[in-house]
Amino acid sequence: MTTPPTVRGIAKLTARLRELSARGREADPAERAAFLADKRALLDRIPDQAGRHEPAPPMSAEEAARRLTGPGRTLDESRALVRDYLDDTSDRVGTPAHLWGLDEFDLTAIESSARGAEAVAPVVLRCPEGRPRADAEHLDDRRADEDSASDDLTRENGR
Repeated sequence: MTTPPTVRGIAKLTARLRELSARGREADPAERAAFLADKRALLDRIPDQAGRHEPAPPMSAEEAARRLTGPGRTLDESRALVRDYLDDTSDRVGTPAHLWGLDEFDLTAIESSARGAEAVAPVVLRCPEGRPRADAEHLDDRRADEDSASDDLTRENGR
């Protein structure tokens, strides 16, 4: 039986990721491959959970831009949306994110951001009678929590 990863092991892997990301394209491909192998090994040690499924492989920024292109949005506009998203993510986490893969959650975030703040999906709660309702007060609380968390992260990163 394998042992689950430790906090220390995850922290070491994260530090290696930061170092590789900071070097960007200058990072040694062999070192990058070794990191990815170690990451896979660490992830494989996480205990299986019921209903867990394998996520789709990450997509490149170009693939994401192509997926975002459609009626009313050109490929160049989509590329700009992806670039802005990755710039913002880099600022939030304090390390370059442009070489990271993107997933469906990233595409959803980019789409939401492209539509503006009004596009935040309502949180559907159930009334005592069982019918759904959107709770505007809860939405305001959630947005305040998100803003507070973003402010905390910004303070931690010295921005």
